[in-house]
Amino acid sequence: MLMTNVVAQELQWFACRVKRRQVGGIRTMTIGGEMEAYKDRKGRSRTRRVTGTGDRVFVPEHILRRAGFEVFLPVKKVLRRKNRFATDEKVLVSQPLLVDWIFVGWQVGDCRWADLMGLKVVTGVMGTGGRPIAMPPVRIAQLMRQWGGGGLSPECCRYCRTAPKLVPGDVARIVEGPLEGAQIRIIELTGASAKATMQLLGGEVVTEIRQDLLEVVRSTSSSEATSKSPALCTKRTELLHKSGDVGFTL
Repeated sequence: MLMTNVVAQELQWFACRVKRRQVGGIRTMTIGGEMEAYKDRKGRSRTRRVTGTGDRVFVPEHILRRAGFEVFLPVKKVLRRKNRFATDEKVLVSQPLLVDWIFVGWQVGDCRWADLMGLKVVTGVMGTGGRPIAMPPVRIAQLMRQWGGGGLSPECCRYCRTAPKLVPGDVARIVEGPLEGAQIRIIELTGASAKATMQLLGGEVVTEIRQDLLEVVRSTSSSEATSKSPALCTKRTELLHKSGDVGFTL
């Protein structure tokens, strides 16, 4: 058998300090939405956003994502009055969990410090001895699950996805990487990785892949549960034949 590894692109994360405003915390803005035309008091044609449309985003997060960075801003949900006139009506509003701090990530092996500092969004990075410290990936994934606030990018959602429950003998599908869509059979589990066999180039190949890149297609446990009760299946079939009713179930 051949032996190969399926390796997905890893991200490295750094805690960066956002440039402060003179008053207030991290700014927000509305992007997208429907626009309508109107005329102002002097009769000039103007456009404005329709109330209630568009998405509210944090400005530093939006700028960094447009520049190609992966960004994670921990947020919390708090109740606030909808406006100063509605004293009883309250809505959930997202607020940064950490004051002036944001997590920025890019692919391992890339050096994007010049691009990051050139945006003039952050003023520094957490580090020691003059060198930045990469945050543990496991800790970042935990924070994303707890404080994502529904604003995670697709890449961050994949990053914090929990691994499926696999057992040796299961058939799984690779959901990301160069072999996306290929089916494999699990033969051994080691920590966060799984060793499996797959058909490649007319032969059987042994591969090792991270469990979070897999989804279960057919579970061995469910197959064993069905095979352990043949008498129940036989009895159910006999009752279906005797009843003659297609809609009859046991």
